[in-house]
Amino acid sequence: MERTSESNEDVIMKPVTFEQLKACQLSNWYPKFRSLNNSSNPTSNAEQYPNNNVTIRSIIIPSLPEKFIEYLKSDTVILPKGAKEVSSLLPTDADGGWSSDEDNQNSDSSEEAHFPELNCQIQNAIDKLGPCMPKLNWSAPKDVTWLNESTLKCGTVGDVYLLLKSSDFCMFDLEHALDDIDMSSCRDCSTNSLDANPSLEYELILRKWSNLHSSMEFRCFVANHELVGICQRNHTQHYPHLKREYMEMRALVMDFFIIYILENFADKLVADYVFDVYVDKNERVWLIDFNLWSTRTDGLMFTWKELVKFADESDEDQANDDLGVINIDNTRPNMRVVMNENEIHSDPLASYRAPIDAVDLASDQAGSQTFKEFMAMCARPSELDSDE
Repeated sequence: MERTSESNEDVIMKPVTFEQLKACQLSNWYPKFRSLNNSSNPTSNAEQYPNNNVTIRSIIIPSLPEKFIEYLKSDTVILPKGAKEVSSLLPTDADGGWSSDEDNQNSDSSEEAHFPELNCQIQNAIDKLGPCMPKLNWSAPKDVTWLNESTLKCGTVGDVYLLLKSSDFCMFDLEHALDDIDMSSCRDCSTNSLDANPSLEYELILRKWSNLHSSMEFRCFVANHELVGICQRNHTQHYPHLKREYMEMRALVMDFFIIYILENFADKLVADYVFDVYVDKNERVWLIDFNLWSTRTDGLMFTWKELVKFADESDEDQANDDLGVINIDNTRPNMRVVMNENEIHSDPLASYRAPIDAVDLASDQAGSQTFKEFMAMCARPSELDSDE
């Protein structure tokens, strides 16, 4: 779940409920969309769903240990024991990777984090999936891909830990997931205390690595069960073919929404939400993720003021439908792509880029050893730490 860079001070929206938050958690929607025609799916119909599977293969590791959550929140930059190999520092002619142990012989090993069971679970997932993309309940560590050769692709347990440990996006899941969430209708909350919050069970999701072409990713906005907006996912680039094909993409996404999403997401109990899709070279649409209908989700090529207006229009049309009045001017969903170079948007992840000196060191073969020394230096206790 990506935080928007847009100013939303004047946007008035319905509060997000705890049920909506839970519905967007991957473990709550993945099983259904991975096996739509399964007999355990109450809405399953072999004729209704031409594709049984419409999302990327994933492995969910539930109930992350509390000590691991504490480790992610801590200030240490040392990778846990048994997870020292990092792909970005693996030599091309050897299997061994750089380890922070090499330059921390004097560190107190009794304080070193160690999660042997979780290490095995992650390694087993990598063995089954191949390279994978990690995320927590809602957010992927897209803000720190500069640490991993500008990709979420993880080939070692250390890669997974490094990205999760370094990510502000993942930290948001751990510390701010319930911010601004309406708990008044929460079925899991105690009514005996005004301060009572439901417990969140944190999960690690590993998704099979897929080299998706960014020009074919789209974000879709649903209000009152109606698809009101679709836009290019990577709005920082101009892709000439989208100018020719965007109406075709619009039709494919609309069909996908009607056939697969509308009746199945949260059993149609959630009316407002955002979802991301990918259209492959065979024009098959794949579900990537669900996000909240909230200003904490990036509207990309739409402002949230526009999206709220679309939602209001949808509500008005629904009321007119109930009265038998048909709006022949309805142009929803609004489809937007970058039509030319002048329409390119600034990259919302630009502020999370690596320091230029670190980029130069990591990319320069002659400087690779220096970069390893730099990383080792970061892992050492500082003089301030030792004084404390």
